[in-house]
Amino acid sequence: MELNIQMKKILLLLLLLIPLILAAQLNETVPASEDSLSVRFLPPMPGEEEESGTSMTGVLGSITLDGVTYSQIRLMPEFRLWKLRVGLDLDFLVDADGNVRGDDWDEWTDLFYKIYYLGYGDRSDPIYFKALNIDDYSQANGLIFDHYCNTLQYPAVRNTGGFAGINTNMMGFGLEGFTHNIVKNQILAARVSLKPMSQMPIPLFKNLSFGLNVGLDRDQHGKYEDKDGDKIPDVYDRFPNNSNAWADTDGDGVPDQTDIDIDGDNSLDDPVVNPYVDLVYPGIGGYGFDLDASIAADNLTAYDVPKRLMIYSMDYRLPLVDAEYFKLYNYGEIAKIDGYGSGYIFPGLGAKFSIFESRLEMRRFSERFLPSWFDHLYDDQRAQYYMVTDPDSGQDTYYLEAKESRLEEAKAAFGWYGSLSAKLMNIAKLVVEFQDMYGEGLSTGKSLSGWLSVYPSFLKNLEEASLVYSQKNVSYLSFTRLRNPGAIIGGKLSYRIAANASLIGRYSEHYTDINNDGLITLKEEVVSRLSFGVEFKF
Repeated sequence: MELNIQMKKILLLLLLLIPLILAAQLNETVPASEDSLSVRFLPPMPGEEEESGTSMTGVLGSITLDGVTYSQIRLMPEFRLWKLRVGLDLDFLVDADGNVRGDDWDEWTDLFYKIYYLGYGDRSDPIYFKALNIDDYSQANGLIFDHYCNTLQYPAVRNTGGFAGINTNMMGFGLEGFTHNIVKNQILAARVSLKPMSQMPIPLFKNLSFGLNVGLDRDQHGKYEDKDGDKIPDVYDRFPNNSNAWADTDGDGVPDQTDIDIDGDNSLDDPVVNPYVDLVYPGIGGYGFDLDASIAADNLTAYDVPKRLMIYSMDYRLPLVDAEYFKLYNYGEIAKIDGYGSGYIFPGLGAKFSIFESRLEMRRFSERFLPSWFDHLYDDQRAQYYMVTDPDSGQDTYYLEAKESRLEEAKAAFGWYGSLSAKLMNIAKLVVEFQDMYGEGLSTGKSLSGWLSVYPSFLKNLEEASLVYSQKNVSYLSFTRLRNPGAIIGGKLSYRIAANASLIGRYSEHYTDINNDGLITLKEEVVSRLSFGVEFKF
């Protein structure tokens, strides 16, 4: 008996050391803005119901921030009382001297950030809300909001968002509002719904419902901060805390505006191209000196006007069969991107039978329209920054490109969308979604996403193995090259080591085409997260 206890202690110690060993093997550190032990790094299982009662999950492991390796104890309790729900995120980082990292606990706002979410009711209740971190938000049939989350970069970026709504008995009138961040209020949504025939004695149409929806991004460039307010995004502002300086072509720490040798070639610049030289040496241009006039100064694009985009839609849903074990309904939606194209879903059929739930719909999009605009990766894809070099002058130009730019290349398309989900007791969960669109010159429109979780009880102590992969709105689906712009791949393994403790390994990657060559080849184009630790539940 004592030997078994000692063996378990040794095993637990080894498991806690694994993350350190992995970090050493990878020879990488996690910057302060990243979190290598994020528990919620994948989108939630669509349609998955929350359990009642109180639960606790936690992670033990290690993390490296700003070059310092910490032991991490992360507790994530969830409390549910009637319709009220509260989730916490308590993260303790302990250094080699046993001191808790104080930066996470030294201000009153830090305590506020320990609350992961607050919720009341669900979206079918008379009154409901969910605040702070939103892992999954959809609207109508997904032409505007489709599994959007404001937690994609959590905890590096903490968005204090939420949604709230009401449902009444007055002809089924309902109202809902959403914001991704109550301080910035950049990504917003609203919905009004109605059952206009609910009081009529026509059984088939009594539950016919209509909805009006709107989605708005008040500034797509808002993904990138501008702390000093000089209209130059911090992502390429060389002096992000100084509103009077931004460019430093030669990297010498002197702003181009007050540098007499902008390109750092040890030649005095000609005042014709660098007026500051004439301030330091008045009239020097008229003395016949050999001055440098071939300056290729960095060009940092400024943005004075917010990049706004709005989408609105109208939808309906008509239940056809509403039996206990089988449900069948018809639905449709038409959406318009303000200043661009439109698209619609019609007809759409949805069904729920036993462990299966499915949808099949016909879709037609005009030119300059893309569906599911606010999806799970939107916070990353709403804008990207680029740097291009002029091959003749050598000048580097830095600029932002909003997701909106993709609309100019979007072609008219016609095709199908379908989804299938299944939950087989405690054995497996499966979700598959596809979109297959056709059109002349179409460069997007193919999508395939899948999520599979299995619980192999026949393998001792292996609790769960999950895999998720998604390619959305691509020109073709590639299964030989999985790393594609906008794709996401991830997985999870859970191995039980004690009655209430499991060894958890998680990994995810998503990809950004920084140099705009259609390929993922640069290290900076891969955003990855790895976690390895012990998770315990109560």
